[in-house]
Amino acid sequence: MKNIIIPIQEELNIFEKNLKKVILKEDNFLTNDLFNFMFNNPKRLRPIFVFAFAKILNINDDLVQKIALISELIHCASLIHDDIIDEEEIRRQHPTFHKKFGSKIAVLEGDLLLSMSLEEISKTTLEISKIFANKIKETILGEINQNENTNQITNLEAYYEKTQSKTGNLFMAGLEALLSIKETNEKLKNNLINFLKNYTLAFQIKNDIDNFKLNSTDFKNGNYTLPVIYFFMENKTVNFNQKSDDFQKFIEKSFRKVEEIKNQALKHLENIDNHAYKTLLIELTNYTLRS
Repeated sequence: MKNIIIPIQEELNIFEKNLKKVILKEDNFLTNDLFNFMFNNPKRLRPIFVFAFAKILNINDDLVQKIALISELIHCASLIHDDIIDEEEIRRQHPTFHKKFGSKIAVLEGDLLLSMSLEEISKTTLEISKIFANKIKETILGEINQNENTNQITNLEAYYEKTQSKTGNLFMAGLEALLSIKETNEKLKNNLINFLKNYTLAFQIKNDIDNFKLNSTDFKNGNYTLPVIYFFMENKTVNFNQKSDDFQKFIEKSFRKVEEIKNQALKHLENIDNHAYKTLLIELTNYTLRS
């Protein structure tokens, strides 16, 4: 990963400094825990994509750093809230906020991160504000719909749609915010949008598979992901007593679907000229979506 991000390392270094300032500015008894959460081996995928897209779009504007910062703050707030909803006890090899401090404190900590993102959003443009407001709303509605449909085996189309709304929105907010800064030709715009749509779908499916293999709370909570859907399509029934071996065939089939969608994403990069940052996106895609 360190080698992949070399072309945007300078931008990421500035980003990390800016993020530290924002987190340490609000001093309270949870500041150290929040700091550790934000800086304990994070992926930083959303800022990485923002910086790579900005390079490809030839955008050199202070707003790029703001967009990256906002994207990461909202994402981390959603992780804290998701852990409460999903009753997850571990995040990045450490106890989750709600496990350590209880749900009330965890909700407030997630809300604090959201308020920080709103403060940064207020320093951008009206158009960028509208984009993030809309994408946050769509993401929350996606979570509501997911919880409304628990313990139901959905069809593939519904699963893909839910997956896009859950994960794709915040990635897409960063790209749409960049596109609002500078006009670009429709071909490049559509290639980047379609690349990101396919990437985020494959990314979330892969996460779902990995979580399923680790016996995460998804299955227990009735949130049925692709391996279970594939299983049900052949067996017409599924229950908690299924053995993990029963799903191996469908886990492998799910990974093949990830590979298929990943290749669709990469096709949309073929006609992009900017070599260094195009290569970054290709390498990042292959690295993060590897089986």
